[in-house]
Amino acid sequence: MKDSHIHAEEKLAKEIGKLATSIERIEKLQPFAALRNKKQFFFYSFLHGLMIGFGSVLGASLLVAFFIFLLKQIEFAPWIGDFVQQILEYMEAK
Repeated sequence: MKDSHIHAEEKLAKEIGKLATSIERIEKLQPFAALRNKKQFFFYSFLHGLMIGFGSVLGASLLVAFFIFLLKQIEFAPWIGDFVQQILEYMEAK
């Protein structure tokens, strides 16, 4: 009975050692290291904001281009066509 407790304690100690090693490796990863250094943290936050801004602008541009494409496709309808033509002329003038 005592041997099984000793074996269980040794196994538990080994698993705790593995866990501690894993935690040390995780703490050394770049994102967590940046959280400790304020300059790196602000730099990464700035880059993150730039990427989100660029992605938003790119996505909006693609949506507008798709919308214009759709408007050109419905240009054949007489009452919609005049309105669409005015919008397209206005957008091309800008």
